[in-house]
Amino acid sequence: MSENFGTTSSVQPLSVGNVVSAAVKLYRSHFQQYLGLAFQAILWAIIPIYGWAKFYALHATISRLAFGELVNQPESIRSAKHHINSRFWSFWLAQIIVTIILFFLNFGLAIIKGIITRILGGIFGNESVVFVLLNIVFSLATLVIYLWFFSRLFLPELPLAIEDIRDAGEAIGRSWELTKGHAWRLQVIILIASLITLPIIVLAMIPFAFGIGYFVTLALSGGTEPSIDVSNTFWMLIFLGLILLLLANVLVTPFWQAIKAVVYYDLRSRREGLGLKLRDREI
Repeated sequence: MSENFGTTSSVQPLSVGNVVSAAVKLYRSHFQQYLGLAFQAILWAIIPIYGWAKFYALHATISRLAFGELVNQPESIRSAKHHINSRFWSFWLAQIIVTIILFFLNFGLAIIKGIITRILGGIFGNESVVFVLLNIVFSLATLVIYLWFFSRLFLPELPLAIEDIRDAGEAIGRSWELTKGHAWRLQVIILIASLITLPIIVLAMIPFAFGIGYFVTLALSGGTEPSIDVSNTFWMLIFLGLILLLLANVLVTPFWQAIKAVVYYDLRSRREGLGLKLRDREI
């Protein structure tokens, strides 16, 4: 049964808390539906290129369905997939472009920070308190700059999934346009959402930690080569950790796609006001 999350005749800007709580409500009320799509996505991710495109398209399908609930225009999975598949490869291309942009941004920031650190080390000395404090400040500054750009590029699949946009570059530009003036607020939303999903990821990482710790402890104890039993235990823990990480991904993906849908809904309501509709909706 669909819950009424909003109407196209009464669209109000949302606070940070409202965004997160709305995403949680969507996640809980459509848990099985969204989880099924997330599970399909993780299976498709095993297949290179086409499977990866399918992976991102299914993520976008979750967001489109969530947005439909927010504007009180729910639709079937079949209808949403039909719309998504009409611009199938654009979702993959948009993700590739965003990943490349963020990679080179991070690489550039790391180079700049390295140069500044060397200069400061030469002036104050690497062991001085001033150097340590300034190094922390510049590390935080580079992180904030990276997150600012990440926030501006947070939503490219939403315009592709909901609007008349078919081009990946145009979708990225639309994300940049919608998030203008809201990057800092989005960083808070992303931080809160990360804290909510962090326990699931941490629990999934426990077998990895035990496996690596077990192997390292034995290596440091003076043994030459690990026995077959030790190797089997290590690989069993690593395999278990991998399975749990995949399951964790399935669990958290619908929540993150719901967060994106609510953020997109909120930004459009702030910029464009009333009358939000699902475009190109096929029944």
